[in-house]
Amino acid sequence: MAKSDLLTVPCTWGIIPYRHFGIDVGDGTVVHLASVRGNTSEMEVQRVSLGVFADGKPITVERISKSLSDEQVLERALAAVGNTHYHVALGNCEHFARMCKTGEHVSHQTDRLLRGMIRVGLAGIASASARTVGGGASAGMAMSQTAGVATLLGEVARHSAYALSRCAQVEHRHAERIGRGVGAVSAAVAGYITKGPAGCASAATLYLTVDAMSQNAVHQMQSNAKKTAE
Repeated sequence: MAKSDLLTVPCTWGIIPYRHFGIDVGDGTVVHLASVRGNTSEMEVQRVSLGVFADGKPITVERISKSLSDEQVLERALAAVGNTHYHVALGNCEHFARMCKTGEHVSHQTDRLLRGMIRVGLAGIASASARTVGGGASAGMAMSQTAGVATLLGEVARHSAYALSRCAQVEHRHAERIGRGVGAVSAAVAGYITKGPAGCASAATLYLTVDAMSQNAVHQMQSNAKKTAE
């Protein structure tokens, strides 16, 4: 670990795993956005020791493809100490730390969660609608149902590939590309096994369509939320 590194520790929210983020000041302290005296409704940017930040968990240095200078990162982080702001979608600990490190106000965890929920929802709707409307009698409806189920399987493969890539310290954007590719191939293979070449094409098409729709939906949600906050 070194000055201005982006640090993370594994945490859980109920049964949902996530990573907590902070900025290494380089003197044995970390700046992070955290709850005040355990009150999760009250959040504050704090400067704490590495031990307090880790809380007994292993610290990992997040690999970043681009970064501001060490001086800029520390200036941003230290200047924010004492600020109280928190929004799980727009201003969580990852938003804060990445803004300090890269200048980009993003949270890959939040974005992935929202996109994943939308993709699963759309694929589930496609499968359920085909089953309800077609009743198994229509070849077209049966193909849509196959594509919906294959897309759901592709989503599971996508998240698994992403998680394994991140465990192997692969940078987020590259891990996302790996996950997307594995998901698309898995959906296509599932469609092929079920319905042959036509099922393969239908599953791959639905998977990529759902992926594009989820990207657009999350982008629109974030844009609207930011406008409301302003």
